[in-house]
Amino acid sequence: MLLPGIPLAAGAGGLQRIGHTTLAPRHASPDDKGLYSALVDPANGYAYVVGNYLTKLDITGNLPVPVGTSIYTGQFQEAAIDLASGYLYLTRNSTVFRYAAGVGVASVTSAGSLTLPGSGIASTVLDDSDPDPANHYAYVVCAGSPAQVWKVALSTFQVVSSLTLNTGENAFYFGKGDARNGYAYFLNYSTPAAHAIPQVLKIKMTPGTNAPVRTGIVNLDSATTFIGCFAIDTVHGYLYYGTDGNVSMETIYKVKLGDGDALPTPVPFGGVALRPGEIELISCIVDPQGGYVYFGDDNTYPGRIFQLLLNGPNPPVEMPGYLPLQGGTNSTTPPDGTSILNATTGTDLPYGEVFLHSAVFDPVRGYAYFCQDSRPNQVVKVQVARDLPVITDAAKQQDGSFQLQFANTPYVTHSVLATTDLTLPVASWTLIGTATEVSPGQFQFSDPQAGSFTRRFYRVTAP
Repeated sequence: MLLPGIPLAAGAGGLQRIGHTTLAPRHASPDDKGLYSALVDPANGYAYVVGNYLTKLDITGNLPVPVGTSIYTGQFQEAAIDLASGYLYLTRNSTVFRYAAGVGVASVTSAGSLTLPGSGIASTVLDDSDPDPANHYAYVVCAGSPAQVWKVALSTFQVVSSLTLNTGENAFYFGKGDARNGYAYFLNYSTPAAHAIPQVLKIKMTPGTNAPVRTGIVNLDSATTFIGCFAIDTVHGYLYYGTDGNVSMETIYKVKLGDGDALPTPVPFGGVALRPGEIELISCIVDPQGGYVYFGDDNTYPGRIFQLLLNGPNPPVEMPGYLPLQGGTNSTTPPDGTSILNATTGTDLPYGEVFLHSAVFDPVRGYAYFCQDSRPNQVVKVQVARDLPVITDAAKQQDGSFQLQFANTPYVTHSVLATTDLTLPVASWTLIGTATEVSPGQFQFSDPQAGSFTRRFYRVTAP
C-alpha cells in the first residue's frame, strides 16, 4: 500500500514579524549611530551588525543575543565576510578595515587595515570560491578619474594588481559577487542630492595575481535616480536594486547577470514600480529557494517590509500588502517621508521599529534580520515566507511507479524525500530526487522504486 504524505515543512508559513533585540545599553561617547551594514555566518549561527559599534549576535535562539564585547569602529556602508578564514572586511573611503570574527562567542577584534592608492568612496567584493583561504582575494573599487579596481590577496592583505576603468567611469558602489562563476558587480555611485542614471559594472575575477578584467557597463534606466539597497541571487543569476528617492512610489530593478562575459540585462529596462505611497527602500535581502525578495524602508512610521515574487526570468511581482512593523511609544508620528531622531535613554524607542538601513538573511533557519538607525539600535527578526505545496494529483502508475503532482511558488527548487516509517525525524528521511517544474508553478515527481515497498511516505521541501 502506498501512502503519500506531504507534512508541513519546518518554518513554513507567510511573512511575519518575530520580535526585536535592542542593543543596549546605549553608548554615550561616541553615541550610537545607525546599523548601516550587516553580515551573517549561517553555518555557525552568528550575525555581525555595524553602526558606530560592531556587535556580534547569536541568532540560533528565539531572538538575537549579543555576545562578546562590542567594539567602536565607526559606520560603514558596506561589508564582506570570508567565512573560511573568519575575517570581516569593512570599507570606508579608500581603506579596508579587517576584523577577526572570533570563534564561538568570542568577541570580534581588530586585525589591521589596508589603505589603497585610490581615493574617495570604495566598495569591496570577495572571491572566496577556492576551498583554500590562501587563495582568496578582494576586489575593491575606489573612486577616481577614472575609478580603479584594486585586487587584494587576503592571505597577505596586500595589493597584487589593479585595473583602471574607462574615462568617465569615476565612482561605483554597492558591490556584490558571484564567486562561483567568477564575476563581481558594482553600481555607479550617486547621492540623494545628485542622482545619476543607474549603471551596473561587471568585472571578471581572475586567478592568482592576474589583474581583474573590465567586462562592461549597462544602463538600467533612462532616468536618473538614487539606489538605496541591493541583493544578489546567485542561484538563478539576478541582481535586485531598490530606489530611495522619497518619491510617491519607488522602483525595483531586476538585472540578469549574464552567462560568462555576457553583459547584464535589465528585466525589464526601467524597472518595476511599487504601489503609491511605498517609499524610500533602504535595505534588501533575497531568498532564492523561497522564491522572494524583500525590501525594508526608511522614514515611514512604523517601518515596512515589502515582499516580491522573483518570478523566474520575468519582472518581479509585488505581493498584496506589506508587513508593518511595531510602532513606538509616541502617540503621534511625523508624516511618512520625514526624517526624525528615534532615540531614548531606555529601550522603548519613541517611533518603534523604523529606519531599516541594513538586512541579512539566514537561509539555514529561514529568518531575516532588519537593522535600524536608532539610539539605541535595534535588530528586528522576521520569518520569511515559506509557501506550502498544494497536491493536485497523487497516484500509482501502471508500471508500479508512484507519481506526485503539486502546485507551489514558480521557479523554486523542490526536493522530494521518502520514508517507510512516518515516526522518524525528518533528518532520517531519504532524499530521492528533485521535482520537475512542468509549467510555471506546476511540479511533478515520479518514484520508479515505489513498487518495491508495501508503503512509502513522501515529503516535499524547498530546496
